[in-house]
Amino acid sequence: MALPYYIRKAYRGMRVVYYRAARIYSHAVTTFKFNLNGVQFHKDFVGFGIPILDINMEGTFSIGKRFWFNSGKYHAMGGRQQQCYFVAAKGAEISIGDNVGVTSIAIICHSKISIGNNVKIGINTVIYDTDFHSLDARIRNQIPESIEGVRSKPVTIMDGAFIGGHTTILKGVTIGKNAIVGAGSVVFKSIPDEQVWAGNPAVYIKDNTYN
Repeated sequence: MALPYYIRKAYRGMRVVYYRAARIYSHAVTTFKFNLNGVQFHKDFVGFGIPILDINMEGTFSIGKRFWFNSGKYHAMGGRQQQCYFVAAKGAEISIGDNVGVTSIAIICHSKISIGNNVKIGINTVIYDTDFHSLDARIRNQIPESIEGVRSKPVTIMDGAFIGGHTTILKGVTIGKNAIVGAGSVVFKSIPDEQVWAGNPAVYIKDNTYN
């Protein structure tokens, strides 16, 4: 039996109040975490949920104007919501331009990851500029494991790119200006400007005719 309309209406009103309060709380806590991690940022960012940050004392993380993020299971509910992860190892550099929006992403940087202006990155996308482990089994299987020879190469996402949800972007990749990457893609080759790529591995689909 359905509840009376006024009860459902009150419930919806409570949700609106909750999300407005969550935005204020998210901004305050995230500002504190940004400062603790030495992040260079603008106060005009909009955050829903709390990101996870681990910026090495010798790493850097900079964010441009009008940054927007959704972090956690109650924000931008599209399935597989996780908190946003921003991790920069020793000597690594993460830079995000102006007017960038992301949802439940993970950026793990051991070298350099650069995101341009007006970029949109869909839910549950991960960007890795490192292999994490040696490709040489003799080194990888040492106890304790050695990180000798682990490869890292910069990742660059150019202005205006649109990355579909659940995409994996691997080391050494450049995604061109206004390029589109289809949802669920695995990108390990660079994508030229104004092209649409998709798949695992991501391949050329067509030119971007939307601009």
